[in-house]
Amino acid sequence: MSLACSRRAYTASHAAIRPISSDCIVVYRGTLRRIVHVRNPAPSRTFAWTKPLLEEQQQQTKESFRSRLNAALKSTKIEWKPIPIGLGIGFLGLFQFYRVQQREQRIQEEERSSYGSGPDGGKPKKRERIRPSGPWQVQIMSTLPLKALSRIWGRFNELEIPYYLRVPGFKLYSFIFGVNLSEVAEPDLHTYPNLASFFYRTLKPGSRPIDPSPNAIVSPADGKVIQFGIIDNGEVEQVKGVTYSLDALLGSVRPKSSNGSIPTSNIASSPNSAQPSGSRARTGDEEIIRADEEFAQINGISYTLPNLFSSPQPKGNEPGEMPVDQSTSPRASSEAEVRADLALAESSRSWWAPTPSKDPTALYYCVIYLAPGDYHRFHSPASWVVESRRHFAGELYSVSPYLQRTLPGLFTLNERVVLLGRWRWGFFSFTPVGATNVGSIVVNFDRELRTNSLNTDTAADRAAEEAAKRGELYSGFSEATYENASSVLGGHALKRGEEMGGFQLGSTIVLVFEAPKGRRPTFDEGYVEGQRPGGWSWKIKQGQKVKVGEMLGFVDE
Repeated sequence: MSLACSRRAYTASHAAIRPISSDCIVVYRGTLRRIVHVRNPAPSRTFAWTKPLLEEQQQQTKESFRSRLNAALKSTKIEWKPIPIGLGIGFLGLFQFYRVQQREQRIQEEERSSYGSGPDGGKPKKRERIRPSGPWQVQIMSTLPLKALSRIWGRFNELEIPYYLRVPGFKLYSFIFGVNLSEVAEPDLHTYPNLASFFYRTLKPGSRPIDPSPNAIVSPADGKVIQFGIIDNGEVEQVKGVTYSLDALLGSVRPKSSNGSIPTSNIASSPNSAQPSGSRARTGDEEIIRADEEFAQINGISYTLPNLFSSPQPKGNEPGEMPVDQSTSPRASSEAEVRADLALAESSRSWWAPTPSKDPTALYYCVIYLAPGDYHRFHSPASWVVESRRHFAGELYSVSPYLQRTLPGLFTLNERVVLLGRWRWGFFSFTPVGATNVGSIVVNFDRELRTNSLNTDTAADRAAEEAAKRGELYSGFSEATYENASSVLGGHALKRGEEMGGFQLGSTIVLVFEAPKGRRPTFDEGYVEGQRPGGWSWKIKQGQKVKVGEMLGFVDE
């Protein structure tokens, strides 16, 4: 307001005005000069005609953008670019994982419907899962569906790999996990159609020589020695300061034979279960008997001929009263070599306790961990006779050395196959333990063994439910015998180094065996820590890498 008034005053008195810019002028009056800033008023906006103009401009902009887009699409040259191999493999892997998951769900539904009818539509009540104590990693792992994930992983391993990807894929796997491809029996990697077949590969003959000492126990697999020692008061040391019960690992009741009366399992046998093998029936064949006797005599295994020429004892009618016989014929050479090792003497002691004899004996154990890059088949560590098998349908936690240090009783929680028998110095057991992503455990001479199976879990759930109704404790395992494999030995004979089976990926093997303790050294002989003359001696160290056929220890006779 003051600027406008001053401008009119100077103009009225004939003052000279010279503009400098649009908003600044210089006013002269006589000898005086004054700079005045003048702000021009904003032009008035006429909305009546600007709104239609704005809408027209926006419409023209839309049309021009559409036209430019069409022109760009028509004029742009299309060039095809190859998709990276990693991206393509990742997409195919996810797609196959989705398909396998859907197929797994359909298979589970079919197995549930075909297993049988139950109070709630054929699906028994789930067994109560054991929640282990431990750090937060263990707590999180216990909530995961590890068995379902392992089944899916097993099926994923069976997917056929494209021919041109097999060699680079298997070489990459070998580089990561340290596989020695020079030992593989089939050097052409194209012959392995999937990961499962490569995991279960065979080795060249002679690549795993067996230690020649007749009193030695050799390594059953390639792996690392996690723990070994003597068993005190029925407790096995998992890691230093952490133990678990031998009863929890092997079962708390004595194995049952067709002539025994001690129940070993309350899992009812399926109507479709295999019947005793006819090829090894008690027919009194003189050649078979002579071969069995020779095997026992060569290997120092005691044997007996009770009721050899009589008919088998009648079995009970109650389901689950007797373990199902899964006998298959052993190799003639194995039977001829192992026939003399095991004594069948009965006693009232604990079924796994050392056999009383003139020379004191003790129970020893050894735990061997198989890494993913190791040879996955396992072999017989000694000449022995397998009398029975127990299958514990447990969990599938990882058996890595870290979790063995973290989770107490890990091997008693996981699914495992316990092979029970005897060797020259008494009791002998061989236990392959399952783990996360282990597709299955294979035993070559067992026709009906199925691990990591939905049917197995359903049977265990049903058995636990039926045992609870009868007011009994659930034994936790199903059992089968191999007594019809040999009329003389009462089991399946295995010689040292003979292939027994394998894992579909890595896992753990637990050996528990009886051996002489040896005598205490006299004062004149002097004391040597850990050694007693005439007893068992270890030849390994904790953490040592071992291969099939290498000596774990021996009996000093």
